[in-house]
Amino acid sequence: MRLVIFYLILLVAQGFLSALLAPVPAPDLFLLAVLTLLWRVRPWQLVLVGYGAGLVQDLVGSGVLGSHAFALAAAALVATLVRAQLSNTGVLERALVVFVACLGKWVVMAGMLVWLTGGPFGLGRLGGVALIEATLTVAAGLLVLPWGAALLQRSRILQKELL
Repeated sequence: MRLVIFYLILLVAQGFLSALLAPVPAPDLFLLAVLTLLWRVRPWQLVLVGYGAGLVQDLVGSGVLGSHAFALAAAALVATLVRAQLSNTGVLERALVVFVACLGKWVVMAGMLVWLTGGPFGLGRLGGVALIEATLTVAAGLLVLPWGAALLQRSRILQKELL
């Protein structure tokens, strides 16, 4: 039950922060919700969770259906590649995982933008938006990831032995 409340808090906080920081992009709490499961599930499961969370983000945020889904799946894939090289013990390791996941997300989003617009239109502003959102997401990740890890540690759901 605590995990459900945790993920609902992240969903509500995403909407609240997006409205509060309106001209500035809010941190991507959907990405952080996916990354809370990084050390608990297998990589292919995490990519599916990322795709599902991205679809929810597209439906809630009324974006282009599938754009965030594809980007979060790619972010989950990149995060699993980095996770294989690191442990989950330090602040810098968590920040690096979140940063690399944001980088993977924005590379895919840039490709989607080029594909949807038919050319490199709007890529100039994309770098600024990506930089601000990645910075805020890394900062929020330093708070959200330990909280999610503590909740998952207490819970009997998603234990490695059961998967």
